[in-house]
Amino acid sequence: MAVAEGALARRMRWILFPPVISIALLVPTALFHDRELAAQVSPVIWGVTIAAYLCLCCLSAFFISRDDDRHSSVIALLSQGLMLTVVSARAGAALLSWMGLVCFVIGLSIAFWSATNRPAHDTAVTFEEPGTQNQSSRERIDSLLSKLDLPVCVTDAKGVIVGVNPKFCEAVGKSFDDMSGELVNEVLPIDQDTATFDSGKWWLTQAKEGARYYFSLLPTHDCRPATDPPPTHEAIHKSIAIADPETGLMVDEYRLVRGPQEISRAQRYKRSVSGILLELQFNPAQDVNLSDKQKHMMFVAFAARVAHALRTTDCGFLLPDKRIQLMLPETPVAGAKTLLSRLTTLPQDVFDDEIRDAVNPKVKSGLFFYNGTTRMEYGIFSAAIEEDFLRGKEAAPAASEAA
Repeated sequence: MAVAEGALARRMRWILFPPVISIALLVPTALFHDRELAAQVSPVIWGVTIAAYLCLCCLSAFFISRDDDRHSSVIALLSQGLMLTVVSARAGAALLSWMGLVCFVIGLSIAFWSATNRPAHDTAVTFEEPGTQNQSSRERIDSLLSKLDLPVCVTDAKGVIVGVNPKFCEAVGKSFDDMSGELVNEVLPIDQDTATFDSGKWWLTQAKEGARYYFSLLPTHDCRPATDPPPTHEAIHKSIAIADPETGLMVDEYRLVRGPQEISRAQRYKRSVSGILLELQFNPAQDVNLSDKQKHMMFVAFAARVAHALRTTDCGFLLPDKRIQLMLPETPVAGAKTLLSRLTTLPQDVFDDEIRDAVNPKVKSGLFFYNGTTRMEYGIFSAAIEEDFLRGKEAAPAASEAA
């Protein structure tokens, strides 16, 4: 079971706890001991070293308890490098002392790089325990879950279901009240690649983020019955009209195929992917009445310009609610922000002065950056963009109005 494997992995992380490794390092230090090469270490240096080592031990225990492998590994390098440098120098093991110094410098360099290269939007989607959230937090989470594009179920570290979205309830044919507090393996066959319900057959994927497990359902081709063989990607691509004829953007059905592929490719080759969500909004003047047809025509003109602004390697998807999701492979967060700043000023180029003054077009956006070094699922990727969109500032005005 995936949850049991996760518990074992968390226990194994305590191998990185500094005293555990330090005890093992005392053996080669004793073997290479040489009194003639032993250096004198003043009590002040001993005191500073012991104090720093104890502080690093406390930090290590904190990060290990939070399942933070990145920070606990860096602290392991720092603590062992510090201990090995001083103790080996006092024991006369010059080679080990130099090795300790190298470990300490490497750990310090990684810590500095991580602190100075943290993406501004490299955030994780988290869900709080029921009963520990305030009302505003619960409303924000419920709103986010309801907007997820795929059926998603969220569990705690023990595999107890703590959240689902409406699409998941529709897929499995149960309400949240029926599933809340149940173990996930009572609802999903988590040891298999597919799950079959009255709604059809679904691909089953799972990912871990912090102390939560996310189980996503991806539709097989038209959610075929379980007796049908899984469709190939070639068959799926042939059955889906990839491009929307009016805007040139990719259709939503193809997004459910291409999106997971891009995330999987980024994770496999440790490449970055930036995601952007766009919505064109109107604020007509009091004497202006926009019909649905006029709004549609203006949106189509805007979406076509967005599609024209993308590179051939970028993916632009037209969502059912007339929003646009972009996936930018191998694009750093700085490059995504540059493109986003151009897209938010598109109303200036798409609409003339008279139209801009009459309907006041604005572009609201959300941005998320995935660096390719952690586990990620497309459903979580989309949710993170949505979360940034929901908590974002007011829509950016057209350039003429901002001026």
